[in-house]
Amino acid sequence: MAGDSRTSPRGRLALASLGALAGALALLFALLPPDAGAAKQNGGIKADSNCPALPTGLAPKSNRFTMLIRINQLVNANTWGNFDTTTGGLGGYVRPQDIFVINTRFNDSNPILANEIANALRLAHPCNRIIALNGMGFDPTRAGYAYTLLDNPGVYALMTDFEPMDWVDSSAPGRRPWSNKFKVAFKRIKKWDRGLAGALAGNPPGAAKRSGLVPLDLSGWSYGQIAQDLDKKNRRLGGRHLGPLSIQTQDTCANSGAGSFGAKIKALLQQYRFKFITKKVTVKVKGKKKKRKVRVKRKLKKRARPNPLNLSVQISFSNTPNPNSSMAITKTSAKTAAACTQSALAKGAGAIFYFASPDSMRLLLQQPQIAALRPGAAAANKPKN
Repeated sequence: MAGDSRTSPRGRLALASLGALAGALALLFALLPPDAGAAKQNGGIKADSNCPALPTGLAPKSNRFTMLIRINQLVNANTWGNFDTTTGGLGGYVRPQDIFVINTRFNDSNPILANEIANALRLAHPCNRIIALNGMGFDPTRAGYAYTLLDNPGVYALMTDFEPMDWVDSSAPGRRPWSNKFKVAFKRIKKWDRGLAGALAGNPPGAAKRSGLVPLDLSGWSYGQIAQDLDKKNRRLGGRHLGPLSIQTQDTCANSGAGSFGAKIKALLQQYRFKFITKKVTVKVKGKKKKRKVRVKRKLKKRARPNPLNLSVQISFSNTPNPNSSMAITKTSAKTAAACTQSALAKGAGAIFYFASPDSMRLLLQQPQIAALRPGAAAANKPKN
């Protein structure tokens, strides 16, 4: 099970497999920029003196729109590191609050390749944060290794993809079957969060990093409670509300459109302010008393409320959509993705995780709603040599 004896709650990594990577990681650290080792307590990276202050959450309070940009391969990082739009570069569209998400679960990913990608992004965008989206496996030679980029000082957070395909990993035997029941899943989530936070705290290059989760979007799940647990696991960084959460909401946008997507965001943000419980009440039905279950909401105390700016929602789409596809990433068009973005922002969202290719993102940036938020690539955004 996640967070078992392989990783102690006190943060000591007991994974023997890490020893095999020691030499490779030492070489990778030698290639890091000189300032990359000086991590901030509240950020994971130390940007240069020309960079603006990082927001406390994933998104800032003002001008909330923040793109979380998926990076699968080094070629993706090169595209976003290229500021020449005439050759396909997308670098000029990136704003300081935007975040790169390295998907270490992608095909042949491994820690060495992930470090190469992270270092390339760090050099091209020294002011921007980088997140590792990891799986739940314990084999450091395979994609989905749970601790990929833990030792890279330029990485801001490690977030775990919590879904069946990651839960059932051959390198982590003994886990019970996946369950969609929140009561069961939440116990597993808390245990996993504890193990990941402990691993970060017990490893100097990882000590300043946040730990987060990327769970499925399932009916009956309390994402406010998950966010509260992440906050607790990140308090060692000096703040009460630092836990990043990204929910896989892409199916709502794909299947129901912008209106329903906005309603979904509103409901999720309510979970950051209220606790929803089911209780039995006595009611009269045709003169007879009967007990019925009803859902009621109770306002969370201010100190207990997670920071909604630490919530990101997900939109998956394609530049060549197939409306008959059953998958959000191949079914959704850039036009629909833009409409869902506009609806989400109107309901209070700030961080949008775009699970899409650079070609798809290029088309999204051309949509009127997004072009107004991310106007054409500006030379002013290009790092100075």
